Amino acid sequence: MNSANITRQTHSRGFGVTVAMIAVALACVYYFSGKTEPYPDAEGLGLPSADEWFAGLPLLGFLLSLAANGVTVVIMLLFNKVFNVFRSMTSLFIAFYAVMQLATPDLLTQFYTGTMLSVVAPLCMLLLFSCYRQPEATRRIFLISFLLSAFTSTQYCYAFYFPAFLLGCGQMAVFNRRTMCAALMGALTPWILFIGFGVIDPSGLHSPGMSFIFSEIDVEGAMLFALSLVVTTVLLLLSYTLNVIRTIAYNARARAVNGVFTVVSLVTLLAMCVDYRNIISYVPMLNFCAAIELTHYFSTHRANKSYVVILSILAVYLLIYICQTVI
Repeated sequence: MNSANITRQTHSRGFGVTVAMIAVALACVYYFSGKTEPYPDAEGLGLPSADEWFAGLPLLGFLLSLAANGVTVVIMLLFNKVFNVFRSMTSLFIAFYAVMQLATPDLLTQFYTGTMLSVVAPLCMLLLFSCYRQPEATRRIFLISFLLSAFTSTQYCYAFYFPAFLLGCGQMAVFNRRTMCAALMGALTPWILFIGFGVIDPSGLHSPGMSFIFSEIDVEGAMLFALSLVVTTVLLLLSYTLNVIRTIAYNARARAVNGVFTVVSLVTLLAMCVDYRNIISYVPMLNFCAAIELTHYFSTHRANKSYVVILSILAVYLLIYICQTVI
């Protein structure tokens, strides 16, 4: 098999699914070997944070985490099938996202806020993309705002994405008075319902308590965790920079879609810097954004030997996982 055929295979659905299944198998090895360290979320503003939803049922949390990651991958598939964000047929994002998640196995093998955020935010993006040049699509804007506000009651990290989606409304050419009213009503409605039905007691609202992840893990674990974040961040920024020039030549809709991805990526990086004590909540979203940008780059730069770089990236994340398993 020549270089061009190998490169073509790395973009195939079979390759992506195979890598994902290997990642799932390695996650099972990690979890059932008893290595998973549960990390506490920041406390919810009014409702319990996601890590408390299945407290005492770690196996269920593990299975739901795998299921949620699967949902995120399906949303990525819809991105390309419906909006052609990668400009070609490729499933490379499945492999990238799977190994990036695997590089932080403690987070992959438990259900927590970051798991839910990586489902809710991409789902909101999918809804937003469907609103392009449809200012009358206020119901979808309402739903986006409703989802973010409802989940903000469980942890404040969702609130960081409100500005991103408001900017996204401008990029989708739907920013007007009606959509802003819809967004405002969507943000208020969950709290009215929660308080009105007695789900949340107004007197019980409190500022979130935060724990610092690096105080919960040993030095070696902290270094490997930080290494995975640094590698992912560098790949995200590098691939975005290399994609910019090509993106300029796209049509208006494609540029708008890529603009939303850019804003969400920047908000995620900014949130990780500002809210560093709660950094674990943003790790899956960082991996999501990096997988999208990397796949976009390799789908539009299919050099015959690009498979070497692709496989090298996958190998780096696999090595990080192995180091954590051995330690």
